[in-house]
Amino acid sequence: MNGKLLSAGLVGPFKAHGLALVATAGKQGNRDMRLGRTKAFVATVFAVFGLACATSAAAQEKFEWTMATPLTPAIGYLPLYQEMLDRIAERSDGRLKITLLVYGQHPYSGADIMNAVRDGILQMGNSTDSYVTAQEPAIGFMALPFQFDSLAHAKAVYAAMKEPYFGELFDEKYNASMLTGFLVSGAAIHSDAPLNTLDALDGRKIRVFGKESGRMIELLGGSPVTVAFGELYTALQRGTINGALTGMVGAQAAKVYEVVNHNTWWNWSYALEFVIVNKDALKSLPEDLQAIVREEAEITNAELQALQDRLPAEILVESLEKYGIASTGLTPEMRRKFQEATRPIIDDWIASNGEAGKLASELFASVSAAR
Repeated sequence: MNGKLLSAGLVGPFKAHGLALVATAGKQGNRDMRLGRTKAFVATVFAVFGLACATSAAAQEKFEWTMATPLTPAIGYLPLYQEMLDRIAERSDGRLKITLLVYGQHPYSGADIMNAVRDGILQMGNSTDSYVTAQEPAIGFMALPFQFDSLAHAKAVYAAMKEPYFGELFDEKYNASMLTGFLVSGAAIHSDAPLNTLDALDGRKIRVFGKESGRMIELLGGSPVTVAFGELYTALQRGTINGALTGMVGAQAAKVYEVVNHNTWWNWSYALEFVIVNKDALKSLPEDLQAIVREEAEITNAELQALQDRLPAEILVESLEKYGIASTGLTPEMRRKFQEATRPIIDDWIASNGEAGKLASELFASVSAAR
């Protein structure tokens, strides 16, 4: 072997793995033994080198995911989700590409999206608690009526519930982790007349979404009607319904103030919108890609919450100026009456959700007492 066992081209990779080989020459009687040792050593080196190459190849593997949302393209903050996915693709040098499917591009309802993530059909999914409570009532705590006195109150309760309550629920029932979770404020009622008293609601046909909002309207004296978001404009225009429950962002997207001229600022709930990811899909990614997904989701969540904090008031001001609508609210006394009338919804929810209901109630009471 002329005293040299490695070519110049292999020395670098071997040294990179902390390995070095010094060629030796010995007497004829030791040559065979040394040659055997050398062969074994070289075999070990190439095994390590091969493992490193395999690891590098795995790190360069490309992944293609799909994320679905029930949101329509008219929702003003939808682009923030697309920007999140674009940044993930850019930071991963194209190793992870996630296609976003919006309402009309997939067959899933809000609850179906959660099931599809659980089953691995979708890797990521976006939904809102009010869309899924018929299937998973325990998710709907933040959307229960008139239990929070302000957005700050709702945020404090959600922060206490995020991991021990919502995180555990998604983990245990949907094989999923929460990537984002933000609260939607500005829950108003949009109608052809002010709806700021119990008498004003008597017999009025109001568009609702979900079990709890339907029962709320019943307890307040109205008649709940289910109308798809895409049909909201026409239903209000034709008088099929007298009013609609939706947030200010939804009202803007549906252009409801082209056909009704009253806004009653109830702020009756703070719906939780979230993005979940299938745990197995996330674990299948190299660690650097997992970190990118989580980091970009955290950035997007902060952007979404900041936007939701200011958008409702901005949209209301814009609607007052553009459409000349009238806006009223609930007096403190009337708000107490609304709370008393709808309290059975909260009590029944707590009782019907067993240990989850008990935990949610305890966390709410603890945070509220400390305020």
